Amino acid sequence: MMHRRRLVASLATLGGLAALPVPALARLATPFDLKGLVAKEQVPALGVIVVTSTEIKHLEVQGHRRLGGVAPVTVKDSWAFGDHTMGLTSAIFARLVEGGRLGWNARLESLSPTLPGISAAWRTATVETFLAHRSGLDDTSLITEAWLAQRQADRRPARVQRAELLAQVLAGEPGARPGEFLPGRTNYMVAAALLEHVSGQVYEDLAKSEAFDWWGATDAGFGPPLGDAPLGHRRLASGGLEPVAAGGGADAPAILNPASGAHMTLSEYGRFLQLMLSDGGGWLKPTSLSHLARPWDKGATGYGLGWRFSDDAEWAKGPLLTQEGGDAAWQAQAVLAPGRDLGIIAVANADSDHACRAAIDAAVKSFAEDAPVFNELKF
Repeated sequence: MMHRRRLVASLATLGGLAALPVPALARLATPFDLKGLVAKEQVPALGVIVVTSTEIKHLEVQGHRRLGGVAPVTVKDSWAFGDHTMGLTSAIFARLVEGGRLGWNARLESLSPTLPGISAAWRTATVETFLAHRSGLDDTSLITEAWLAQRQADRRPARVQRAELLAQVLAGEPGARPGEFLPGRTNYMVAAALLEHVSGQVYEDLAKSEAFDWWGATDAGFGPPLGDAPLGHRRLASGGLEPVAAGGGADAPAILNPASGAHMTLSEYGRFLQLMLSDGGGWLKPTSLSHLARPWDKGATGYGLGWRFSDDAEWAKGPLLTQEGGDAAWQAQAVLAPGRDLGIIAVANADSDHACRAAIDAAVKSFAEDAPVFNELKF
């Protein structure tokens, strides 16, 4: 195996993912009983991918695209990743910073073009304030059932709706105390509107040019996966599950895309983790990765920009970055252990965080034991 320091140095000279070799699939045998977990957790399907910086150690899906259906899920299927999209949006922000279009700590009052109608309460806030969930915005007062219904019926482009939301927010005051950690999807809608304002590009186009095209993620997009793909399943009051038809009124409105709208294949999301394990792989600078990963309040543990950072998981042999969440019909969890050169993703086409957690636990037990340890790698 190439020494890690030489690997990082060589990857840093590359300009895009197209120059990277296709990662090898190192292990095909089933190291744990994923099919048994599908039955035990009573979900339609589960998928798991385990990666290092240079290879896919394991990729497996089990179950069916639809509860009670006969079509099995495949490794080429796309899955909705819900709130994991926040990590993508934060990385796009870092790309714009590296390109000189934004500063890490640039105040809103200093952005060009100037933001019209911004109140005094927001002038010293930064884009990071929103990405770190420290803005004081409160979803409970903004994303109401009535608001969602209005957005579902709104046929204007998502960028226009996000600009309107941005103007509404910046004309008022935070609903909670700025600086305190208050997770909310509104933060990421506002952050994306700021990125659109500064770049002049639609958020979804930025995601394609700054991320998906760079990774070679040709199947990635926004909204639930369409066509021959798994269906999400919502939880009923009875505790059972029912499929949610993609492309109908049950889909989340597109204004939410920067917070919870991305879909892609397991391999494509796995490549995102591989780039992070490769000190950015030429896509992001190591200093940018550290900025995204480290807790925003400089604490020992906590939320950074799109990732939660901790150092109390003994198996990780160092820092552990995590993402979890979905929507009412999908769930996903991801763990990234740079000291182990190991990343794991679990997905379910159902509202079941317990099923994803069980799959992550099984993968950790199977792969962390013999994974190489690189304690010199620090975020």
